[in-house]
Formats: sequence, C-alpha cells, structure tokens
Amino acid sequence: MSRHLVEALARAGVEELTAFAGRDAVELLSKVESKALNASALAEVVVRRLGGSEVLRQKGLRSTLLTSLRVPEAKLLASLLGLESEDPYASLLEFEFDRSVVAMETLHAHFGVPIVAQEEVAELPDSIRTQGPYTLFSHQRRASQAVQRILTGDFARVLLHMPTGAGKTRTAVTTIVDLLRSLEDGEVVVWLAHSEELCDQAFEEFVKAWSYLGSRPLRVHRHYGSHRIPDLSTVDDGIIVAGLSLLYQQSASRQSEFLALARRVRLIVMDEAHQATAPTYSHLIDLLQRRKDAGVLGLSATPGRSLKDVGADIALAEFFRGNRVKLEVDGYRDAIQYLTEQGYLARMEFVQLPFGQADVELSASELKRLQEGFDLPARVIAELADDEARNLMIVDVVKREVEAGGSVILFALSVDHANMLASVLAFMGVAAASVTGSTPAEQRRQTIQRYKDRAGIDVLCNYGVLTTGFDAPRTNVAVIARPTTSVVLYSQMIGRAARGSAAGGNEECRILTVVDRVPGFASLVEGFQFWDDIWEDEHNG
Repeated sequence: MSRHLVEALARAGVEELTAFAGRDAVELLSKVESKALNASALAEVVVRRLGGSEVLRQKGLRSTLLTSLRVPEAKLLASLLGLESEDPYASLLEFEFDRSVVAMETLHAHFGVPIVAQEEVAELPDSIRTQGPYTLFSHQRRASQAVQRILTGDFARVLLHMPTGAGKTRTAVTTIVDLLRSLEDGEVVVWLAHSEELCDQAFEEFVKAWSYLGSRPLRVHRHYGSHRIPDLSTVDDGIIVAGLSLLYQQSASRQSEFLALARRVRLIVMDEAHQATAPTYSHLIDLLQRRKDAGVLGLSATPGRSLKDVGADIALAEFFRGNRVKLEVDGYRDAIQYLTEQGYLARMEFVQLPFGQADVELSASELKRLQEGFDLPARVIAELADDEARNLMIVDVVKREVEAGGSVILFALSVDHANMLASVLAFMGVAAASVTGSTPAEQRRQTIQRYKDRAGIDVLCNYGVLTTGFDAPRTNVAVIARPTTSVVLYSQMIGRAARGSAAGGNEECRILTVVDRVPGFASLVEGFQFWDDIWEDEHNG
C-alpha cells in the first residue's frame, strides 16, 4: 500500500472519507476497532477497499485527493503534467486525466501506485449468488411466510413460537418489514413489551432491519422508559415500540388518543405472548384491534402461561384462535435438536441453585401483578440483593466455575448488586469486573473488551447492559442471579452463553440459575414442547 497516497488522502478528514470508505465498513470497524477511527485509519480503509489505482481513477475521489495536497506537492504534480498556472489546484481539478494514458501513468508514479490495467479487471460471471446483510435462514423464512398467510384473515391472531437461538426476533421483524412494504402510507404497527431492555432490543432491531430492507422513509417511535409520544393520535405511520405497563396506565386517561390511533393500527405485536390473556395485554388488544384487517402477532419462546394450570394454557390457545407457527425442520424431532446438532446452539446444561425465601412475603397486590406477568417488586429485589447467605452462595458458585475454566457472565439484581459481587469476587482472588448502565461508556467498553479477550477478566458481573447486543462467543457459563417471570428476558440471558461452535462459540455451556421460589424448566426442549398437545387439540377441535 502506498503510504504517500494514504497520507495525502487522510488530509481530507474523517467526515469526507467516511462516505468513500462505506458506511457499513465504518460502522463495523467502529464496533471491532479498539481505538476510535481517525482520518489516517479511514484513508487506509478506502485504499484497501478500492485499491490505489481505483482511488486515482474515480473522479470524485481523485478530486478529494488532489485538493488535499500540500501546496508544494500540488505545484510539483502540476509541473510534471506540464500544467502552467498560478493556481495548481484549479489546473489539476480541470485536467482530464481519463483522456490521457501518459497523464494517468504520471499520476500513479507520483503517488507510488502500480497501474492496474482496465483489462486486468475480472469480468463478472454469468450468474452470481448474492444475499443482503439482513436475511433469514430457510426455516425462518418458512415461519415468516406462514405467519403472513394467517395474518391475511379478518381480526387475525397468530403466535410465533421459536426457542432461544432460533432467531425469533429477526423472523418477526422481517415479517413486519414485509407487511409495511406492502402497505400504503398511514399504517401503524404497535410493538408491546414488558421491560425497557426488551423495548430497546425491538427498537434497535427494527431500525437496523428497515435501514436494509425498507422501501421508504419511516418513523420508529419510542414510548417507554423516559421516552414519550406527546399525543398518540398524531402517529399516522410507522412503528411504535411501547412499554406494556406505561401504555396500560395511560389507556384510561388518554382513551381518545388510543381510539384515534386504533383507526390506523394494522398490526399489534406482543412480546412475552405467553402472558397474552393477562388483563394488561387483553385490555390493550381490545382498545387497539378495532379494524377488521388489524392483526395480532404474539412472540414467545414457550407458548403457555403456566406449568400447572392447563385451563390457563387452553385460554391462551383460544386467545390466538389455535393459530401457532412453530419452528419445524425436516428430519429433526424438534428445533432444539436441529439448532444444537448444526452447532448454532451449544449443548446446554441447566443447573438450579435453590434458595429459600422464608423471610420474603408478597402482598395480595404484588402477587396479582406477578400472575399478570410482571417481575418481582422492587422492595423484594432489594431484600434479595442484601441477603448475605444468597450472595455467599453466588460468589462461591462463580469461584468454582472459574477454577474449572469457565468464562462467566453474571446477571445481577441491580447496579449496586453487580458492583458488590464483582468487588467481593476480586477480593477472593477471582478476576472479576462489573459493567452497568451507570458505568462510564469508555470504561464499560474497555472492560467488556478485556473480558472478550480473556485479558485479566474471567467474570463479568452486569445489570441491564448485556442481555442484548453483546457478543462474547467464548462465554461458556451464565449465572442468572436475577429472578424474572420474563421468558424472553431469561432466554436473552441464556443466549449470552449458548452460542454454538459453528457460530464461533462453544460445544457446551452451563446455565446456573438461582431459583427464588420460581419454578423453572430443566431443559429448553421441555419448555418448547410442553404445550404442543393443547395447541394441536385447540387447532383441530
């Protein structure tokens, strides 16, 4: 690579070079490069991506290069080309290099770039296999197509049931993008989720998908956490990602806005759809599904509400009118077998860490909220975080996992809990650190990178920042010390350690869950298959 060319091009600056380097390359590099990208690095990207000869042949890029030359350089090049002018830059920019072989050779020689003759460029073959940056596997496409067929009916409802690691969110988002591309402006999709983390995940995934697949400008709204839509009735296009609890609380005081919005709602997406029959969800569905062509799409990693109450599970099947699309792959008894045998998922060993809560009691209202799908109340979380016996059990388990060669992500109860556990582990001689939403961004980035590189950190304690959008394939142990009723959130936590060898991860992983009076499945397959008979009976009945 010609250093002369790179150094001259770097003077054009970061903003201009970003366009030539390609936004996709810059975004990717910004994620994997440990240092901030500067003009020199971007100039190298441009030259490596296009080749030095092509940089000099492209008129726009060549003009940027020429205007970046220092005055003596510009005068020298103008002189070599036989250009006589008081303004060498104007002469160089006006000169028609493409019409002169000698001039192009002079330009290449000046920057020390070998000439690549045009005839040396390989011709494209008669056919080429290509794909975009946001695609689905065949089994995901089949699921998406099945969902779309069901949603064509009047007041249609369907549950998309795919286990952890199967790409449920991507399949659902692609389905929504396909729907919005086929509609006229003025149609709205409402995505409902319980937690800010799940809302953030949906928001980011849809923005990414639409940037690749979208057919027109589209607004994606946030209505959760600290984000607000001032007047819901003014949303006349696009997608709303909304917090379930917030929307439920506002449904009475802003009912006229809801009814106005409902006239434009074409699809309601229900994350955590195993809770669909809870009053929060059913009330909002009644408000928003007013149009005959408005559909409801439920998403779940497990399609039942209860392990014991069959009646509740039947009610859920009835809510979706017996319409369930699940991941099916020819030649495999279930999706988990397929994902594991193909190496997309590691073989998972689930270990329960029972812990009694004799001193924790729930009020009637708190118990009711749990039954409606909400997590434990904040006061109970605080009590658990302060429980010395519970914390001692956690640090002891983590220490043993590290001694056995584990690379551990620990999901804590709160910011303070994550920081405290990391401090205690470090004092015990375990290489541990913590990252939370309160950790300064640069410190968080460096800590995560050290953990990924196994550079002095074996345990990463966190709260609220690593359930999605985090990639550390070497992680082979997840310690879930954060109780939740959210199947989706639990699946996301599992997913941090579940990446298989075919995806750069491990053949095996361990999932250790602190069980705080919350029943759990011993295996993901059991959870995926548990309700099959109920749904099949409902659909066939």
